[in-house]
Amino acid sequence: MRVFKPDEVPRATVEWIIETANRAASNGNLQPWKLYVTSGVARKRLSAAIQTAIDAQEPDTREYDVYPRVFRPVYDARRKTVGKQLYTLLNVARGDTAGMEKQFRRNYDFFDAPVGMILCIERDMGDGQWLDCGIFLDQLMLLAREKGLHTCPQAAFGRYQAVVRRELGIPEDQIVLCGLALGYADENEPPNNLIAERAPIGDFTKWFE
Repeated sequence: MRVFKPDEVPRATVEWIIETANRAASNGNLQPWKLYVTSGVARKRLSAAIQTAIDAQEPDTREYDVYPRVFRPVYDARRKTVGKQLYTLLNVARGDTAGMEKQFRRNYDFFDAPVGMILCIERDMGDGQWLDCGIFLDQLMLLAREKGLHTCPQAAFGRYQAVVRRELGIPEDQIVLCGLALGYADENEPPNNLIAERAPIGDFTKWFE
């Protein structure tokens, strides 16, 4: 979801979501996720700091590639298709660089959601622990729906992880994986009605009997 209502989310509800998600599957029960939760003034301060960094043209400080460096045609087509669908709903025309940037920067306001989370992992963890963090993130999202809430995972926060680290006091031994907007979505807003196309299961599943 990319348009949220200003309605506050009770602290007890957020705690329940996190505590329940903490039961997520974890190889060796390492539970490697590190979570920073912001709301109110703290969330707005974090967003303002990142927007200021963008205006100052601070460098991209992400520590991992969100996408493959070279796209295979099938994946490139999927990415372009969903991008076109989203920006069409937002009335941002192809080639409207300013419009696209304006929309992208809304990531850093957590799309106005009242709660903004930052998920991190210690940099000495193995690849398997990144998988664990992905499972934990998915649990947060599913449990939010159980409480009538919506989310939007945001890899964009990795670009300004130096700012996030400074604002939230995140230790240098942790990598910023992503953000997560949490709140009540305005389901009447056009971008929130986007249903991305998915490949038929036959494209990626093989059966053995």
